[in-house]
Order: sequence, then C-alpha cells, then structure tokens
Amino acid sequence: MKRVAYAEQTFGTDDHLADLVLEYARLLADGDSSDTVTIPGRTEAGLIEPITVLIGPASQITAWAEDEVFETDVADAVADLEHRIRVRTTFIIGDDDPGPALDEFDPLA
Repeated sequence: MKRVAYAEQTFGTDDHLADLVLEYARLLADGDSSDTVTIPGRTEAGLIEPITVLIGPASQITAWAEDEVFETDVADAVADLEHRIRVRTTFIIGDDDPGPALDEFDPLA
C-alpha cells in the first residue's frame, strides 16, 4: 500500500493506483489543465471509501510506500486512470495525423 498526501490529508491506496494518480497529475500539469478523480482509499479511521481528488497544475501530491497491504479491488479505478492517461497523452503528444495546418483552417467550412 502507498500512503498519499493531498491537501493536508493522507489516505492509503493501492501502489499502482497511487503511481497512476501521480503520473496523471504530471500530465495535467504539463497541459495546464485540471480534473477530478475518484479512487478507493483507506482513511485514517481504517475505512475503505471513495476519495475524490482535484488534480491541477498547482496540486502538491506525494506518495510513499507502507508495509500494509491494500486488499480492495481497484481494477475499475486503474482502468479509468489508465484511460485518462492515454487520452491526455494523445492530446499532448498528438497522433500521426495532426489535422490541417493553421493556414489551411477555414472557420466557415
């Protein structure tokens, strides 16, 4: 399990999921954008709850490993974040067809 610190609060979550949150935060910062994500997390009281995090260019998120095991199914949250990362990466990097050049753009078309 990794412990994630965000907005003066901490919660535990799956290792891979915490890494994906950090990767997505970096991509959003690179694109000067923001988004909210909801992931399963273990609160300080030990309860597993959905935790929603607003991630933006100024987000300060840290994560570190702990010895505890996070035994909650995170497959849906992992799939969601991986999808968001793929979409954002395609948006930032582009694809093989960049579209029309700026001088080819016709606003009346």
